[in-house]
Amino acid sequence: MSAAVKSLGVLAATVHILDPTERTPAVLLAGTDVTDPAVAEQITNPKCWSGAPSTADPASPKAPRKPKTA
Repeated sequence: MSAAVKSLGVLAATVHILDPTERTPAVLLAGTDVTDPAVAEQITNPKCWSGAPSTADPASPKAPRKPKTA
């Protein structure tokens, strides 16, 4: 009996990654359900995720940068 694979998130944009096992370039299309943590950690732009990826640590949110004053 196999365990259910938990989804880490769904992509909202097409992304280019390196396949974690073969180390070859791969393209994941928008709508892809990401289940591999090694793939999810390569997708660092939060705008690529439909909602927030569950791999993000909610205890350490990044504050937006403030513009520099002249």
